[in-house]
Amino acid sequence: MSIRQPERDSRTVDLLRHGETEAGDIFRGQVEDPLSETGWVQMGAAVAQRQWDLIITSPLGRCRNFAVRLGDESATEVITDPRLAEYNFGDWDGMRYDLVMAQDADSVEKFFADPFNFTPPNAEEFSVFHDRVVAAWEALSKDRTESSILVVTHGGVIMSILADIMGMERIHGRIDVGYASLSRIRLGGEGMTHRLVSHGAREVAA
Repeated sequence: MSIRQPERDSRTVDLLRHGETEAGDIFRGQVEDPLSETGWVQMGAAVAQRQWDLIITSPLGRCRNFAVRLGDESATEVITDPRLAEYNFGDWDGMRYDLVMAQDADSVEKFFADPFNFTPPNAEEFSVFHDRVVAAWEALSKDRTESSILVVTHGGVIMSILADIMGMERIHGRIDVGYASLSRIRLGGEGMTHRLVSHGAREVAA
């Protein structure tokens, strides 16, 4: 006797982190930090010879400017979702890592060790950040019907999405999300969970 397994949804969502930016080693949250020339090249290489049915982007320039250009070049619709913006670091946002470490290394270490239980001064509660990202993810994975979607966003956002689909909320800081890296998720059909196909790849298999 054979048991028929539920078929997986044929839809895929690719998560693309922005490329290198101009400001260097800063707390890069919701501060506007434009892509460097290298960053533009990195992102262009990541999407070369690929096509998506829809592009969804963070509103921050280091993501949205590239997404809009890609949409124009490929005649693909681009939607901006503010819920896909990076974490707001509050008083640290835009500050250099070394300066914040020199001023308050203990707080920085506490935040990276357990962001859900330590909030930087005047920053977004990490649980609020995580919940808004998951809300955006659930909307696009359930409500959109396109076969292939590209999401142009940030490292923290990608980690929250991966944490949600893997059922491992506290993976932040425990996986790397490199500049202009792609992670592919194959959406689950009815009764099936979503599946991480690849993570952090420069190229994504079909």
